[in-house]
Amino acid sequence: MIRKFEIIKLINHHNRGQFIFARHIGDNNKIIIREVSELAGIPIYHYLEMSKNANEHSQLPLDVFLFRPIELGSFPTDYFIEGQLVELFESD
Repeated sequence: MIRKFEIIKLINHHNRGQFIFARHIGDNNKIIIREVSELAGIPIYHYLEMSKNANEHSQLPLDVFLFRPIELGSFPTDYFIEGQLVELFESD
């Protein structure tokens, strides 16, 4: 399955790699990201909780997801940019 996302924030951590906040572009935001998924061709890990991204009412936006590439250094640091539209591919 392919889902579309817009990258809204990137955070580069010195020893944990790049964290990618992405907004799902679609109607159904109650989706489950499979363990074997790629974002723009890069294998990623999906974080289920992101409490620091909560709004003023301590509610998480349902359309924002947090990803991190599995390999910490296998792609250029400018591979992803804020505002970029990307596709998430989930293997069956």
